[in-house]
Amino acid sequence: MLKSFTGHRKFKPQKDVYRRLQRHLDEMPIPFPATKSGIEIKLLKSLFTEEEAEIALQLSALPEKSSKIHRRLKNRLSEKELDKMLRHMLKKGLIRGVRDRKNQNRFLYSRMPLAIGMFEAQVDRISRDVAENFFEYEKEGFADAVLGTNTLQMRTIPLNIKIEPDFHVSNYDDITKIIKDSPGPFAVMKCICRQAKDKLEKPCKATEIRETCILLEGGVDFAKILGVGREITREETLRLITRAKKTGLVLQPENNQHPHFVCCCCGCCCGVLTAAKLYDRPAEFLHSNYYAEVSHEQCTLCEKCLDRCQMDAFVRVNNHMKINTDRCIGCAACIPTCKGRAITLVKKKKETVPPKNGTEMYKKIMIERFGLLKTIKFAARAALGQKV
Repeated sequence: MLKSFTGHRKFKPQKDVYRRLQRHLDEMPIPFPATKSGIEIKLLKSLFTEEEAEIALQLSALPEKSSKIHRRLKNRLSEKELDKMLRHMLKKGLIRGVRDRKNQNRFLYSRMPLAIGMFEAQVDRISRDVAENFFEYEKEGFADAVLGTNTLQMRTIPLNIKIEPDFHVSNYDDITKIIKDSPGPFAVMKCICRQAKDKLEKPCKATEIRETCILLEGGVDFAKILGVGREITREETLRLITRAKKTGLVLQPENNQHPHFVCCCCGCCCGVLTAAKLYDRPAEFLHSNYYAEVSHEQCTLCEKCLDRCQMDAFVRVNNHMKINTDRCIGCAACIPTCKGRAITLVKKKKETVPPKNGTEMYKKIMIERFGLLKTIKFAARAALGQKV
């Protein structure tokens, strides 16, 4: 393990390092807001040492060489010491690292949002403190801030279900086509949300399976750098989707047309779904192009849908089940086990087309958070090679 740099004669963290880091992270497309209780500071302290927080303050939102970051520290650490520290922070899941195209043994570093980012990078090593602080922060302000933009990092797509009436399913809503069209590689890693709940002795009610986070293309390298997950074949990836369908999990890919991950989520553990469920109309916050309908004539009141629905969208009305469309997110988890085949999935009249890629997605979120002018200034600084 890398030795701490505490006490280094030139490297002493400055005052209020964690508050400054909170503000620094809040300048990213994904917010990191302050709260009345200060739980966000407690969370940062459970993740970063003071020295690591000071270094994270020098990172840009875009990947850079350690030599460029070193100049901002004004020789408070040697370049060799800084590179060791950055690699250690990368392995801890505190910052993002991408391989330098010119030298695959060298990394380019940037700061990383809490989610999807630092929290997910705690997979297989999350502590009880981090789990407690994260979920408390989610309740006190993080969830509201993340759900406050029109564009989210994730969206909901249906399981492999026939859509009624017989609509054409767009490629970006067809999980089988997404996987078959992906050039690969593929990997799967354990779900950080369920691991965090396990730490708090609140195990998942939907499944005992923990390997439910599917990675595609660039997402696989992210897992390799962290040393987590395992590579799988395209066929194994498709089997994981079939398993999710049998289990009744919700498919949530990255919110763009070429996602680097697909999460198989539940309503008791997933940070996105549990946050949305706190609202009266979660369907307004989560992106989906579908909703479910129940045929009163065919409904046998088997109530299987009550157990399968991760959003608590079903209610019993007289002699049949009814769907609260304010809560339905069109995941289709309810359909495979309906005994009377009474439930069908319907496409919404207005289709929401996801951004083309991750860059376009974060650009949209940035504009929605900070406005077009600030986003243009951000892009201009980036073009000049400045810290952003």
